[in-house]
Amino acid sequence: MNFKKQIFSGLIAASFFSGAVAQEKFVVTSEVPIKTNPSPYIVEFVDRVEELTGGELIGEYFEAARLYTDTEGLAALGTGTVQFVFPVSTRLEQFDPRSGIVNLPFMITYEQMRDECFHNEVTSLVNGYMSEGSMKILGFLRTAELIFLMADDPINALENLDGKKIRLVGGKVMQNAMRSVGVSPVSMAASEMAVAMSQGAIDGAVTSPAGWAHVLGSAADYGILFPGMSLATSAIAVDDDWYTSLPVEYKDAIDTAVNELIDKQWVETVQKDENLINQMISKGGDYSVMDSDETAKMKEKFSDAVSMFTSRYPEVVRKYDAIVDKCGS
Repeated sequence: MNFKKQIFSGLIAASFFSGAVAQEKFVVTSEVPIKTNPSPYIVEFVDRVEELTGGELIGEYFEAARLYTDTEGLAALGTGTVQFVFPVSTRLEQFDPRSGIVNLPFMITYEQMRDECFHNEVTSLVNGYMSEGSMKILGFLRTAELIFLMADDPINALENLDGKKIRLVGGKVMQNAMRSVGVSPVSMAASEMAVAMSQGAIDGAVTSPAGWAHVLGSAADYGILFPGMSLATSAIAVDDDWYTSLPVEYKDAIDTAVNELIDKQWVETVQKDENLINQMISKGGDYSVMDSDETAKMKEKFSDAVSMFTSRYPEVVRKYDAIVDKCGS
């Protein structure tokens, strides 16, 4: 029996009795290490569900891909081995590329995602494309506003990116967008970034402030933000068959815990990212925010890559625009 089957056999009994209290278990998985956003909030979510159900619904969290990678976890929804997955939203594009509307550069803003109407409507829009298997998206968490981290070359203007080898997080649209400004996109695991940058295999990476503080460290001398370029999010994905089969009081507890999580996490992670950036500055790092003219140039350069998506999926864009109109975002 392999490791995953051992975990499954030990954790996924549908229910058991302890005294007079019936208990049901659920499994949560993510690729994110336990100290990195959103893992600490996932732990809080699991604890909150248990609290709201009086200990009757108990979760077990497997972080850092100990049980599944995000892609494997999403594919396993509906099999009974996992009930919640918290993947970066770009992973959803593997199930339906139309979900990429939430990942387009210069598309979704922090202010929009903090608006309840917009957040709920966008969640519903993406859910409409998650027809494969048993997957339901309950909402989105904030991963980070992504920044460029460069080994030893400051980026003072958009043209400085020309010819750079940059590790990216994102799907085809972001890769094509980066090629439009002369970047050579590189795909690699986050754990490989520091060595690759130190050895010159890559010139930089697009990642989060946490990636700077906890992964790249002194391997990256410069952090540069193009405001609005990429607000990375993580989806809250649940096994819909399992979720809809629950007693109404359990579903209400999960919904309450999700809403509380979203309200708290979106606010707190902004301050935490600022703290991480200041931490790296105190250690000798250089951080800058690109001015509006250079950011506008990037947005214009990216427009062709975005148009490739919008021309292929015009109905998604129409629905998105209708949400913006409805919610006044």
